[in-house]
Amino acid sequence: MTNYAVACEDLSISFGATKALKSVTTGFERGKITALLGMNGSGKSTLIKILAGIYRPGPGSRITIAGSTIAGHLTPQRSHALGMRFLHQEVGLVEALTVSDNFALTGRFKAPFALGPIAQREQDDFVSQVLQRFDLPVHPQSKVADLSPTLRTMVGMARAFQHDGDDEDVFARNVLVLDEPTASLPADEVHAVMATVERLRDHGGTVIYVSHRTEEVKRLADNLVVLRDGEVVVEEAVAHLQIPDIVTRVVGKSIAAKEPRQNDLTAAPVVFEVNNLHGTRLRDVNLEIRAGEILGVAGLVGCGRSELIRLLSGAQRPAQGTMELKGQLYHPTHPATAVKRGVVSVPQDRRAEGCILGMATTDNLTMGSLNTFFKGGLLRLKSETLSAKGLAETYRVKAGDIRSPISTLSGGNQQKVIIARAASKATEVLLLDEPTQGVDALAKQEIWNIIRGFAATGKAVIVASTDFDEFVGLCDRVIVLDRGVIAASAEGPDEITEKQLALLCAGADQ
Repeated sequence: MTNYAVACEDLSISFGATKALKSVTTGFERGKITALLGMNGSGKSTLIKILAGIYRPGPGSRITIAGSTIAGHLTPQRSHALGMRFLHQEVGLVEALTVSDNFALTGRFKAPFALGPIAQREQDDFVSQVLQRFDLPVHPQSKVADLSPTLRTMVGMARAFQHDGDDEDVFARNVLVLDEPTASLPADEVHAVMATVERLRDHGGTVIYVSHRTEEVKRLADNLVVLRDGEVVVEEAVAHLQIPDIVTRVVGKSIAAKEPRQNDLTAAPVVFEVNNLHGTRLRDVNLEIRAGEILGVAGLVGCGRSELIRLLSGAQRPAQGTMELKGQLYHPTHPATAVKRGVVSVPQDRRAEGCILGMATTDNLTMGSLNTFFKGGLLRLKSETLSAKGLAETYRVKAGDIRSPISTLSGGNQQKVIIARAASKATEVLLLDEPTQGVDALAKQEIWNIIRGFAATGKAVIVASTDFDEFVGLCDRVIVLDRGVIAASAEGPDEITEKQLALLCAGADQ
């Protein structure tokens, strides 16, 4: 009989007429990493929230954790007492506070008595011990805002275990649930998180790992549980599976192989030109992009990819250099002036910078062109809604109610809303920073098709990404940045391969 650390039996839950989970029966093996996979909306997050005690499943549901069976509602307190530890995609750290203070938010400050003064040295010593357990080179008094995204994730993981002592069995006693821990991290930074997850497993820990990155699943997971439309459709060992097999099990069908782009753009006019551009990190960047071209920007962390997007979009002033748009001098002083000239960007962090989560999907689709819906000083809501519905249909945004907050949409559909808003303007150059970060395989294909379709209209696209797979079959040309300068380039299907791009980024050819 399988030794499950967590077992679920007949878990069902509905939200209105929507059945989010339908008699889910599955288990997560002790001392193993089990990947919990599924398309957006498959029920993964709902299952996690039930295990955390946030949602209450329907009658007849049973959950067994560490040998204790709970029939009915599992409270957050009971979940924690049984050893369930969670790190969500939004890590939950307050950037303005120190690491030590963030630990106290989910625990309490060290103090000689209940209403006594904070024993800061004792608090910092305690936090240091927990951080050392995870081999984190972080001082307790460091501001979270000063940490890299990867270190923030690791600090959040360490904080989840702060109440569990420092003996060797601390990991074996608990179950760590990681919900998209690397979704907001560059692809070349995730190795540190994966190494920590492997270390937990090696010390007897049980991990439930949610991710859209199938290469991570292949490397880390021992077992696979796949949800589709609220039901378990796959329970399988991972060892004999290859990445395409995992994708097929998640999507329910094979994803077509990427067809290399073979466009001859030599006769196409130059749309955008950059000469001797300098920024904070970037130095002497020269490039041109032609009508209908998709240009990729690759490079390791800190190479200047995102800074290039900021400079081109007017979000950052260049230190020196010139830019031309369709033969005319282009010198944006603000993103708004860039948009007026037809240069529109989609930022890397869609939730913080790309949309307003509390606003309706309709409003997020049209907020960049509201002036077109005013007449006589009044907003024509009917016209705005019709326009938003047209955009949602064109860009294949799946939303139950387009007037619902965009926060209710999956990550892939949120991203399609942001791209639809950007591409639907009088856009000449579309700038994309990590356009498919944290979305599932099918949504990634749909977004790539949107980008290809936009370029096919004769517009120019620049894609900055850490995902080499993004460039293969999508880009006509790729430049590689290294410490702020263009160090290499690749063009055409023979050069734009994952292996060749990895070599160029690592400097193996230099």
